[in-house]
Amino acid sequence: PARRGLATAMEIWIRHLVAVGVEIEPVERIEDEDWAWYVGLDAEATRIGNTLWAGGELDAETAQRVVALFRLSFSDTGEVQPAVGARPVWLIMAMTADRTIRMKPQNLIAGLPFRAPGTVN
Repeated sequence: PARRGLATAMEIWIRHLVAVGVEIEPVERIEDEDWAWYVGLDAEATRIGNTLWAGGELDAETAQRVVALFRLSFSDTGEVQPAVGARPVWLIMAMTADRTIRMKPQNLIAGLPFRAPGTVN
């Protein structure tokens, strides 16, 4: 229930700030061999995402720091960079070594693959 609630809050926040509809769904794991895009919702998650994006492996301790994964889909793929299109955007949330979560909600807006203003399909 908590992850679903956070997903709903993030959907509403994105729609409010940038007037773009998204659907965010909590997932247990990312089963996608060819990620199109991801957003780390905090500094630790960004570090973890960068490692995975580059094809690296996570040690067990680092993998245990991941506290939530989400799959984000845009309602209108015309709002998204063409390289992403209808493919999911993966959202990662993690805790630090001292078990603290420091979510940076601005990462959602700054990190999403919005199409540049004025770009036409």
